[in-house]
Amino acid sequence: MLKLLSATPSPFARKVRVVLLEKKVPFELITVNPWNLTSDVERVNPLGKIPVLIPDNEETIYESSFIIEWLEVNYPKPALIPSDPAEALHSKKIQVLADGICEAFILLFFEQLRAEALQSKPWADRQLKKIENGLTALEQLMPNNGFCVGNRFTIADIAVVALADYFSLRFKEYNWQSKFKKMNALVARQSGRLSFLETRPSAQNIERNTI
Repeated sequence: MLKLLSATPSPFARKVRVVLLEKKVPFELITVNPWNLTSDVERVNPLGKIPVLIPDNEETIYESSFIIEWLEVNYPKPALIPSDPAEALHSKKIQVLADGICEAFILLFFEQLRAEALQSKPWADRQLKKIENGLTALEQLMPNNGFCVGNRFTIADIAVVALADYFSLRFKEYNWQSKFKKMNALVARQSGRLSFLETRPSAQNIERNTI
């Protein structure tokens, strides 16, 4: 059986969990906290990041987008990356944008956890600019109704919902819903999907001496 190393707040690990559930692939969920000093994530991923997928042959697979590609090859039904090349590229573009925004949010989150005297306002402002620019670009790619790409559920929808729910968990004060209305409408349509309900993110404690 596949094993998945995951962290409860991670939008990247959540994407993989949703894909596994959508494809009905049995897996063992192993929840870790990669930021704690006792974490041994580096033993299975030299980059020290989650998610990490461990197949039966123990060859570890990491980085969420690559894990999803691997799952598409090995568990092709239902397909979550469109077979049409143009639609496949479009869905991956949306995923790249959503993931990049998440990365900027995570950098900002950890910057804000540092002692105030050590925080860099120019660094934080740079991350906020990435977030605003990314959301603006993402909003332009959102459909007026239905799914992100074509008329079916894809990795693009998964990435956008994972991003939105990470906002809700870590940045409740950031009112993206009123500014990015098409994205908000898509998330509202998709959030009742069972794979999303079963993977809702939750916070983990972070040891301050690891920051």
